[in-house]
This record gives sequence, C-alpha cells and structure tokens, in this order.
Amino acid sequence: MDFPVPLTLPALIVSAFLVSLATVVVPGPITLVLSRLAISHRISRAIWFMVGCLAVDVLLFSALAAGAAPVLRRLGALPIVEIVGGLALLWGGIGSLRHQPVPRDPARAAHIEEVPASRAVLSGVLVCLGNVHYWFWWITAGLAFVEAARAHGYAGMLWILIALIGGVVAWYAPLLWALHHGRRLMGPRTERIVVVVMGGALVALGAVLVLLGSFRFWLRHLAPLLGG
Repeated sequence: MDFPVPLTLPALIVSAFLVSLATVVVPGPITLVLSRLAISHRISRAIWFMVGCLAVDVLLFSALAAGAAPVLRRLGALPIVEIVGGLALLWGGIGSLRHQPVPRDPARAAHIEEVPASRAVLSGVLVCLGNVHYWFWWITAGLAFVEAARAHGYAGMLWILIALIGGVVAWYAPLLWALHHGRRLMGPRTERIVVVVMGGALVALGAVLVLLGSFRFWLRHLAPLLGG
C-alpha cells in the first residue's frame, strides 16, 4: 500500500481507521484467543490480552516512525517468529481443551479475578509477535501510513496511531460485549463445546506454525552446518 498523492490529515486519519478496522474484522489467531479468554474466563482477561496486543502495535508503530523498517523486515522473516507464535497458540489451545466450566457464583468470580493479568498481557504480546501476517501488515500497510503521516509532523503521526488503534478497538469492543452477554446464555455444556472448538483451532494453527518455523530454521541454520 502506498499513497502517491499526499492526503490531507483528516483523509489519512479516516483511511487509517477503516483499513485497521477491515484488517481485524477478518478472524485470525488474535480473535480466537480473545474469544476463548472472554468465554472461559472473566472479561477482564480478554481486555488485558488486548492491552498486550495494543502495546505491540504502539511499539511497532514507534519503531517504524524511528526508521526501523529494514530491521523489522529482517526480524519478521526469522523462523523464530513462527516458532514463538506457534508455541503461544499451543499454550492457549491446550488450556482451552483442558477447560472445565463450573457453576458461576460470586466465590468463583472472585477467584478468577485474582488470576494475574500479566499472563493475559504476555499472551497478547506473544500471539502478536508470533503472527507472521501481523508483521507483514506492519511492514507494508502500517509502514505506508507512518510514511504518509510524516508530512503532518509529530501531531499527524500521533493522530494516525490513534486512528489505527481506534480501528482495532471499534471491532473488538463490540465483540467483547457480545461475548460477555452471550456467555450468560450458555450452559456449561455449550460453553465447553465452544471453548474446545476454539482450542482445537488454536492447537492446529500453533502446530502448523511450529512445524513451519522449525523447518525453516533447519534449512537456514542446521542444514548448512551438517552439509559442510
């Protein structure tokens, strides 16, 4: 994506918001993990997961603004990216498969609330950093918005960052609301089925990423050593 004709700042902001929104609407690992957390845990766990994802967004935006696009391209192409992402998805998927719904009562709710939010934030960071498509988006469309915003100074770049994050929140906030209210209609059996299906999808995605990353790591680093 590029912008051969300089856009006014309002037009650029609207474009960034719409592109960001259209990107997250397509289901992927982030949506699966977010939904699983919202259904099998308190909604706060899913929110903290999104905090981790948005922190990575801010980090990558800042890095691109600082001129780190070549470095990010090299990092995103590393096999370890797929391996880390695959392990994160396997972690979440296995947790889903082991999930056992229990009666919802105040004591249970209080217990879940005590679970450290740091694990959900870490999950968000790992799932994003290990998502090859996520890296690809930032070094293409994301970089295009950063470069287009440079003409509008620091204030313009800040507005573009807000617009990109706004597109993400505009989709996931209603989704979380729907999952939160929909969960009240689920019995333990329905909840178990939904979470297991999500867990199976996460395990499958994670396994594919780990295998693909391991194969690429073998070709790039181990095979030349053994061949020599």
